[in-house]
Amino acid sequence: MVVVGAVLWWFMRPSQSDEHIVYHTQPLSLGKIESTVNSSGTISPVVTVLVGSELSGLISQLNVDFNDEVTSGQVIARIDDRTILSRLRQSEADLASSKASLTQLNAALKRAQTEATLAQREFNRTKELRDKNLVSASELDISETSNELAKVAIETAKAAILVGEAQVEQSQSSLEQTKLDLDRTYIRSPVDGVVIDRQVDTGQTVSASLSAPTLFSIAKDLVKMQIEADVDEADIGRIAKDQKVNFTVDAFPERQFHGVVSQVRKAATVTNNVVTYKVIISVQNEQLLLLPGMTANVDVVLGERENVLRVANSALRFTPEGASSSGTSDRGGPGDRMAQLTEQLGLNDLQQEQMEKVMQDMREAMQAARESSPRGPGGPGGSPNDAMKKIRSKMNIELQSILTPEQMDTFKASGQSRPAKGKANGKDYQPGTVWVLRDGQPVKMDVGIGIADLEYSEIRARGLKEGDKVIVRAQKVTE
Repeated sequence: MVVVGAVLWWFMRPSQSDEHIVYHTQPLSLGKIESTVNSSGTISPVVTVLVGSELSGLISQLNVDFNDEVTSGQVIARIDDRTILSRLRQSEADLASSKASLTQLNAALKRAQTEATLAQREFNRTKELRDKNLVSASELDISETSNELAKVAIETAKAAILVGEAQVEQSQSSLEQTKLDLDRTYIRSPVDGVVIDRQVDTGQTVSASLSAPTLFSIAKDLVKMQIEADVDEADIGRIAKDQKVNFTVDAFPERQFHGVVSQVRKAATVTNNVVTYKVIISVQNEQLLLLPGMTANVDVVLGERENVLRVANSALRFTPEGASSSGTSDRGGPGDRMAQLTEQLGLNDLQQEQMEKVMQDMREAMQAARESSPRGPGGPGGSPNDAMKKIRSKMNIELQSILTPEQMDTFKASGQSRPAKGKANGKDYQPGTVWVLRDGQPVKMDVGIGIADLEYSEIRARGLKEGDKVIVRAQKVTE
């Protein structure tokens, strides 16, 4: 009986546990804020000339190889010219024959003119004799006919000379064409530059029957390079000429390169219902470290501020349970954000399950990146935001395979696919809210939000200073 009573007391005793909320904070800091648009593109020379051949034939000689420097007019290859030389000799012979024929025709004209003079004299004498009734009328008719035929012979000879002159011009043109073809057997560089590609080898046959085949690719100047970056339509309105650009390449991951926007092309490219625009970025490659074809991870700088009060972006999205704050997104924990996305995007069960996994992977990757990267503005080893950008870019690619194009557009428009954006000029501020931990309780503070990067946002508020602890998340703890 005593044992039964003890058991009942154990299960029926009042709970000694106490549930309370633990607030995680992060201090405000002074530092640099750089608002950017992230993209990627391919590095290429500003001018690349494709050298081809107008003739078909066998490559008999190669004078350059990859990476060789060439000058304008330099012979870089030759095509076998034996067939062209044979045609050249034939054309020269045809021209000589045409000139000889023309000489014969000129001689025939002189003969016809002489015979016409003789016929005219005979006709005159016959006419005088006929006037004296010393010859018959038929003899006069014969003499007159001979005279007319002699004149016709002159016109015929002149026409033959015109034909002969045309044949000479034709033969001359054929000879010039053959000489031009002979000159085309010498493949010359059209510009000063560097050979970045070679498509043929000695002994290879090239065919130019339909179009000129490409034999070499020559970069005019590897010091002046450019990046062709694809920028989403949601960001293209903030891109303008002469904006500063920072970028990295996989070959030198710890080094940051710089460029400037030189052109924003108006022609759109649509891929899987995603609209992008080409942005051309000019780059000076003085040390020749950048090679054609490299992929550049590009940050177009919209605005930057030095030594400003900044707050973690997660603090701007935090709202305590039971509190309301308009104009913010991604409030509360991951479950609340997922519920908002499910309702906003109209996700089915499979999409919701797949998206939860993608978002969880992104949160874990971001947490790992924060723990492994140096804190603070402009830490050593380049920008601390590169890892975050790559994580968000990977998340967007994975979501494109899960969401429909309409859902993806809604997701982008909600601002979930990229960090909060500030004004590019750094002067306009948008209203926002942060919660400050004071005496163990969250206190709401209205702030003005300026430009932002992937981790921090510039804020302006009375009553806030460097070191103040703002709440970034809350956690229920049971003791």
